[in-house]
Amino acid sequence: MRHLASLLFLLCCASLCWAQVDCRPFVPVDTGTKWEVTDYSAKGKVQGRTVFELVDKVVEGEDVTFKIATVYYDKKDKESFKNEFEAYCKGGTFEFDMAFKMNGGAMQAYQNMDLEVDASSFTVPDMNAKTGTSLPDGSLAVKIKSGGVAMFNMKVEVIDRKLEAREDRTTPAGTFPCVVLSQTVTTKMVMKIQASSKEWYAEGVGMVRSESYNKKGKLTGYSELTKLEK
Repeated sequence: MRHLASLLFLLCCASLCWAQVDCRPFVPVDTGTKWEVTDYSAKGKVQGRTVFELVDKVVEGEDVTFKIATVYYDKKDKESFKNEFEAYCKGGTFEFDMAFKMNGGAMQAYQNMDLEVDASSFTVPDMNAKTGTSLPDGSLAVKIKSGGVAMFNMKVEVIDRKLEAREDRTTPAGTFPCVVLSQTVTTKMVMKIQASSKEWYAEGVGMVRSESYNKKGKLTGYSELTKLEK
C-alpha cells in the first residue's frame, strides 16, 4: 500500500512538473512576484508606470491560469487605476486575456465608473516558433457606465500579428532573450485611431519593451520593463 501511495504521489508530481515544463509562460511563475513597466514619450519623458503582481496560480492538469493584479501610477506618481487580468497555458500554448491591454493612463479618468469588459485572447508564440509565423487577432471592448447610465464605449482591435524575430533586449531590469511581435492596432473611442506596435516578450517575465508608431511609422511612445522582483 505504501508503494502504491508513493507511486501515486510521484505521478501527481510528474503531472504538475510536466504542466509547468509544457507551459512555457510569458509571465513570472512564482506567486507574489512583482514587476514594473514604465511608459515614456517618444522623447523619453516618463508618462506613468504600472506595477504588476502575480497574485495566484491555478494548475489543472496540463493547464495553468495566472491571475495578475495591476496598479497604474501617473506621471506625478499618483495611484490612479487598478485592474486585474488573467493569462493561460492551454495545451502548451500561452495566451493573455486582452484585458492586459487596458492602458492605465487612458483609463484613469474612469476608475470609479462601472466597466464591462469583453476580451479575447492574445497569443504569444514560444521561443522556438519560426520567424514570420502569423498569430491570431485580438480584440478588447470596454463599456463605461456611471450610475447605470452608459457613457461611451471603447474598442481595441489588434490585427496583422506576426513573429518578427528573436533577439536579446536590455532594459533597466536586465537582459532578456525575447520573441519580437509586430501588429496593427486600431482604437475606437470618440474617434478611430490606427497605429502599429512592436513588442518584446521574454519567457518567465512578460513584456520587456513595447514601441508604438503612428500611421506614418513615427515613434509616438514606448514602454519598458524597469523592475523585476522575484
